Amino acid sequence: MSTQDSNAVQEFLGINLPHFSAMSQARMNALGEGIRSDVTPTSLVSFSSSGIVALIGPLPSALQVVEGLDEISTCVVIATEGGKVGQTETRDINGRTVAIIFGRPTSIRGYLGNFEISLSREEGDIAVAKSMGLADDAIDIVLDLSREPLLTQDVLPVGYFAPRGDNDALLIACESISDLKGQFQKPRYVLYNADICAHGARGIKGCRRCLDVCPADALSSLGEKISVETHLCHGLGACTSSCPTGALSYSYPNRADSLNQLRRVIASFREQTTTAPSILFFGGDEGPTELSAAVNHLPDEVIPWKIEELGSVGPEIWLSCLAYGAKAVMMLQTLDTPSSVLAEMSKQIKQMSVLISALGQPSHAIGLIALDEHFEANCRQSLDRPNNEEGRFASYGGMEEKRAVFRAAIDHLIDEAASVPEKIPLPNGTPFGEVLIDSNKCTLCMGCVAVCPAGALIDNKERPCLSFIEWNCVQCGLCENTCPEKAITLNPRLLADSNARMARRVLNEEEPFKCVDCGKPFTTQSMVSRMEEKLSGHRMFSGDGIRRLRLCEDCRVKDMFKDGG
Repeated sequence: MSTQDSNAVQEFLGINLPHFSAMSQARMNALGEGIRSDVTPTSLVSFSSSGIVALIGPLPSALQVVEGLDEISTCVVIATEGGKVGQTETRDINGRTVAIIFGRPTSIRGYLGNFEISLSREEGDIAVAKSMGLADDAIDIVLDLSREPLLTQDVLPVGYFAPRGDNDALLIACESISDLKGQFQKPRYVLYNADICAHGARGIKGCRRCLDVCPADALSSLGEKISVETHLCHGLGACTSSCPTGALSYSYPNRADSLNQLRRVIASFREQTTTAPSILFFGGDEGPTELSAAVNHLPDEVIPWKIEELGSVGPEIWLSCLAYGAKAVMMLQTLDTPSSVLAEMSKQIKQMSVLISALGQPSHAIGLIALDEHFEANCRQSLDRPNNEEGRFASYGGMEEKRAVFRAAIDHLIDEAASVPEKIPLPNGTPFGEVLIDSNKCTLCMGCVAVCPAGALIDNKERPCLSFIEWNCVQCGLCENTCPEKAITLNPRLLADSNARMARRVLNEEEPFKCVDCGKPFTTQSMVSRMEEKLSGHRMFSGDGIRRLRLCEDCRVKDMFKDGG
């Protein structure tokens, strides 16, 4: 490997990877092969800050900090103690006039260059920026000196600092604030396709996995869809890996680029060494720093692969690495990995471990790994299985659609497995499975078909018939929540036979019920029976009136108005 190529690998990883042995040199060559092409660019998210800083906290502490922010021309103090809410005054600090407003903020929203802070009082809320005549009615930067910050999410907005009484953190915050004036950009990490979102439909609540896992509160519900506030998004990625349909996808790098790179890395290492590697994903701000300290304990057969954030690669990527010929896939847990991301990854690892165990692979072939005294031993454990020299390795790539990648990886792993059960039970929450229908309750109203975001449930325009394609089902629960008769339950599982997974099968069907007057088919017998049961005591359907339920819409209208009735 040339010095230029070696430098490119080291720059990509952010660590100095040893490459003295033949195996470690093969690892460097494989990494060079993996990064030889550029990734697809993404759009950018812009911030504009004029450098106006709001300090929140007790007045003496805030004024003391203002003295140290001598490079900041405009500081506003929101004094949480000592005055009437909304009361204002000014102080001269080192030749600068500092505006002060008293009150404890009840609301902080926004991001660098666009924070809105509100104070609450009986006469009405006070918008701090507008009340104090700040440019664009916005605050650019917030330094929250409270022991218990007003914003509590795991990952704070860009431009919001909360040192929590830690002097070292306060010094770092003040140094950062002085550089936050001007125009700034970051990648747009997440893309959203509302057409396949399973969050809701027709007023029914469905999937909310992305909302539950986002540590930055960048996602919000808009009824049946979600909203992504790109300025709040830090690209932690767990929303995309948890999304069952692929409505949320990571864009930097995108799924297709990641697959192509990882396929080349694994194939190159195997070709050079006839040995299957393990892949170690690491990322985040602290990932390279923490891994650098342990890099000499990293076995040569373990290939570190830097990603933007730990949650940015999900189960379809993990399974693809195994299909490409990796022995194991490990995700490096670092100190700055948010707890919500770790919880979601642990859940997904459990789901995929059950799946690969059923296919004859060790459950530890996918897992989280920590930089502790067991780091090297755990890395070596991931390699503790025979090389599959006779095996056939997957070669697919360039696919962006999540379910298509899942299917390609699963089909390959099943094809290469020595024995596979016909049906693989999976933990709740796994995005594969079947819909079970209680035909004694189902009236074939087709409400479930109307809300299914993935085309798993299908009606028949010719006759009352509910069909199902199992592979399309993402187990989002919309159909179960919609069913008025509570006739639907979900069963997470995987059918080993790909054709059976893709086949359309009938879940429930009936002969159509025909209008007793004109003979036109218009509903089902079960629907008529259910309506007769529910409306038998209603005055409109008393006596012979119950017969109207057996009439089609046109005949029912005629019957209601005949003889002036």
